[in-house]
Amino acid sequence: MTIKANYHTHTTFCDGSDSPEEVVQEALKKGFTHLGFSGHMDPGVSMDFEKYLEEITRLQSLYKGKIRIFRGAELDNVYDPEAVTGVEYIIGSTHFIPIPGSELWQKTAPYGTHKEGAPDSEVCGVDGSPEAVHDNCKKYFHGDYYEMSERYFAFESMVCDRLKPTFIGHLDLITRFNDLSKEDGGHFLDESDERYLAPARKAIDKLVTYGIPFEVNLGAVNRKRKHQPYPSLELLKYIKEAGGEVLLSSDAHQKELLDGAFEEGIDLIKEAGFHRINILCRRSDFEYVIPAKNTRDNTGGPLYWKQLRI
Repeated sequence: MTIKANYHTHTTFCDGSDSPEEVVQEALKKGFTHLGFSGHMDPGVSMDFEKYLEEITRLQSLYKGKIRIFRGAELDNVYDPEAVTGVEYIIGSTHFIPIPGSELWQKTAPYGTHKEGAPDSEVCGVDGSPEAVHDNCKKYFHGDYYEMSERYFAFESMVCDRLKPTFIGHLDLITRFNDLSKEDGGHFLDESDERYLAPARKAIDKLVTYGIPFEVNLGAVNRKRKHQPYPSLELLKYIKEAGGEVLLSSDAHQKELLDGAFEEGIDLIKEAGFHRINILCRRSDFEYVIPAKNTRDNTGGPLYWKQLRI
């Protein structure tokens, strides 16, 4: 099975290395049929959102009939969905944890309110750098990485309630640096320990009830930071047992990696017990499609999931 679609794509509007049009041209070279842009909206990355929407809308018109292009956003769990009005789909992602006592545990923040590292910041990041992860753990979680991961998964379990996403992004991002050597700041969590797994499974149990697919995210594999995608095989098997669905993404920050490690990702999805994968599409693209939950602007038509056998 060859997948010619990616919905987790970053460009020079946020922290990617290529312009949106360069990404489209690369997608066409690779034979892609569907391409979703998902610019970051989180405390660590800022972009000109109006210009971003304008450019993706322009490309949708310019390349109509050649490739399906979708306007999306990767929205962080601390923000209100109103921050990305005008997109067709949202990836619900957790890059930050509200610090203990923060009101952000109960409510979302408008875009631009909270910046990582600000004196009055109410969030701590989990994927900025190994040093930042360790500093945050010491400062806010008594140096206990299992307490930190438990709070991460507690917040991740709220992502559907808070953001109403179209799909769930990199479930276990808390492990981004865990594959590094201990000397380089890794190996701070034993991912087979019940202190880590139990909160992760609890989050999965809640999230599967929303009927929203989980992405199998290959970004850290492509950038040689991890040996397995998000979620790990252990958690991916649990998602299957719990009745969850999946889609594949490369989390591409450069055009060459639009389909990076897709073959390995499909092999892992099969190993976890899945026999199908989801493609986000328009109604006219395929027969026998399923309406996608939590899609937004329908000027180009509603979005659907097509389930492909793998």
